[in-house]
Amino acid sequence: MEDDFFSINLMMKAMPHEDGGKRIIYCEASNETVDAQNEVVLQKALAESMEYMLAKGNFDIDHITMTGPKMGIADYMLYEIGRPTEIHFRDGKTFVKGFIYEGAGPAAERANYFWSSLTDLNPPAQWFPSVGGAVLGRDVHLNPETGDKTVKVSKVRWSNIGYSKQPVNQMVPCVQAMPFGAFAKSITADSIIFKALEAGTATDVSTLTGGAALGKQSLDRKIHSYWDFREALSGAIRASRIKPRPGAMARFAASLGLDPDSASEFVERFLTDMQHRRTR
Repeated sequence: MEDDFFSINLMMKAMPHEDGGKRIIYCEASNETVDAQNEVVLQKALAESMEYMLAKGNFDIDHITMTGPKMGIADYMLYEIGRPTEIHFRDGKTFVKGFIYEGAGPAAERANYFWSSLTDLNPPAQWFPSVGGAVLGRDVHLNPETGDKTVKVSKVRWSNIGYSKQPVNQMVPCVQAMPFGAFAKSITADSIIFKALEAGTATDVSTLTGGAALGKQSLDRKIHSYWDFREALSGAIRASRIKPRPGAMARFAASLGLDPDSASEFVERFLTDMQHRRTR
């Protein structure tokens, strides 16, 4: 079983930003939801291999650093883009923090592209994470009612998170740019948001370069994305319809018809946008 690889595509919900001069990303690398191939990596398996992942693991594109030798890719290590620095577990979810390489030359090309696609594009490019490594133990469970089989990966040597633009599981949510979950920091919204909005004119709240995004927005239209939410929220704060506090913003998000997960996610991202603006 040493040569068997696992690869479970799950959603990445992260906003990359620089921390101490490093390119930092945060993601929800795994949870115990059964994927489209009826497989699930148990959190216990990842937790038992956490130290190995932190010491030896990497981030890459499409698991090429793992699969490249068998695929005959001569320069497979050029697909490595970063390494993990922290791992946390909560409520069946596995959260990973890490940094993306930077530099010049062939070794840095894919890392620079990955980072640029998250920070230079508006909206950011969509990337999906997938935990990977060697499967050392698995159990097959049979649903007595449906006859469906579910493979539970119970022991692994976790060594990789691959980022892909074309995940095997097409049902996973797309990339969200924000620190979140176990890594979301407490933010004093009053000081951050008021100082960031005091310029009074912006078409892009995160960069504050013009006026439209802070103008009044219709709160009756359907929210289709974070960008819709950001415009609506900034307009409401600017018009003093709500107070710039996490609780008030979460209630505002719910009033727009967002589900609890999306509401929390968008509010945290908005706060991060404001904090990022203040630290530039």
